[in-house]
Amino acid sequence: MDQQRKQIIIKEIKFWKENRMLPEQYCDYLLSIYTEGELRDNSQIFGYHKLWALLGVLPLLMIPFVTYLLYFTELSLNLQILIFLSVFLFLGINAVLLTSKQLIWRHITYLVIAIIFLELVVEGVGSFINLSAMVMGIILFVNCTLWIVIGFLKKLTYFIYSGVSLIILSIAYILYIM
Repeated sequence: MDQQRKQIIIKEIKFWKENRMLPEQYCDYLLSIYTEGELRDNSQIFGYHKLWALLGVLPLLMIPFVTYLLYFTELSLNLQILIFLSVFLFLGINAVLLTSKQLIWRHITYLVIAIIFLELVVEGVGSFINLSAMVMGIILFVNCTLWIVIGFLKKLTYFIYSGVSLIILSIAYILYIM
């Protein structure tokens, strides 16, 4: 096969891979056949995959950061709100980017958003009213119901399982303290 025809085929396979017209493994296999094993992926050379992995793991650092800001600092309410909005903006952009690439790391971002949202709701409600065990149980029940609904809508089974298990634990806790 002449070189020009090989280049056209290689370019087309790369296009298929980028637009997910074929599974990535098939495209890699075809590329290795047509390039005779000489093609190196530039994305791995420049740390492309490491960048996506970093964007996937970076949200895990947000949980201790938000916890530290909530419980161990004396920042004004306006500054806390600004920081939390910035954190949610970062997490939202991160979730959109990782979801658009269909990377597995997006699930970490989803979980971090859910945990931080629960933490902020509990702290926000606790700053306005006295958090009795019943109020805490209601907050957990509503939040877990939200997790279950999101799990069914987005077909995320770990949200369904965590929501159901936390509802069972919160009901057990309320029954224990009564």
